[in-house]
Amino acid sequence: CGRTRRAVAPHHTSEHRREMEDEAAIKAEAASIVAAARKDQEERAKAQEAAKKAKSPEELQDLINNRLKSSMAGRSSVLSQPATVPPAGSGPMVGGNSASVKAEAAAVVATAQRERNERIAAQKAVKNANPEELQAIINARLSSSRS
Repeated sequence: CGRTRRAVAPHHTSEHRREMEDEAAIKAEAASIVAAARKDQEERAKAQEAAKKAKSPEELQDLINNRLKSSMAGRSSVLSQPATVPPAGSGPMVGGNSASVKAEAAAVVATAQRERNERIAAQKAVKNANPEELQAIINARLSSSRS
């Protein structure tokens, strides 16, 4: 009976260690996603403010082009970096306790999903629009971004 317990204990310890490492990896990934979402929201707010100040369609198009360039440049640098995982048992994630991080992550995900659904609806509307409807959609979008 004593031999069985010794044989089970190391297996249980290594399984527990793997679970801790998996949890740490998930927490690190969640923190990375939340940080990226925060940065994206800040950049989006700055872009919206700049769009409000644009005086011509050309200025607005330049802002859009610059935003796309910076967005794609940022994504390629993030994708080329290897993920980093803090050591297991290194304590809570930076930025607060896990409940506050989960709540913030849920809010970020909800905002991203809502914005995605809005973009999809706009894309569908544009696909079937005639030139007059397309101009109305553009005017509505410009007026909503400036208010």
